[in-house]
Amino acid sequence: MEEGQEILDKRYKIVKKLGGGAFGEIYKVEKKKTGDFLAAKVEKAVKNQKHIMLFWESKLIHKLRGKTAVPNLHFVGDEKTEDGKMYHVMVMDMLGKSLEDLFQECRRKFDLKTVLHVAVQMI
Repeated sequence: MEEGQEILDKRYKIVKKLGGGAFGEIYKVEKKKTGDFLAAKVEKAVKNQKHIMLFWESKLIHKLRGKTAVPNLHFVGDEKTEDGKMYHVMVMDMLGKSLEDLFQECRRKFDLKTVLHVAVQMI
């Protein structure tokens, strides 16, 4: 997936890639109908995959709904791109700037207080 690409029946437009990890990539997306910015977590679909991580993550988020710093889910499902590739997609509220953006703003150096704040939020 790439910047400017429209996904999920052209309801969302990819603005930029925020990061990636072992199970997929995270993008900042714009909901075209409202102009709201959200986060989309995208995982490549693997044929005959038994455990879809985004599905389990969405179930956990559903159970934690209403708690502090738990995003609302806007979409959980599959996306087939024009080139025939399949992806699992979860669109959710963006809770703020990415850790990478904050790191850039701080000249790529966090002080101890910031590191401790991040650690507490991760727990």
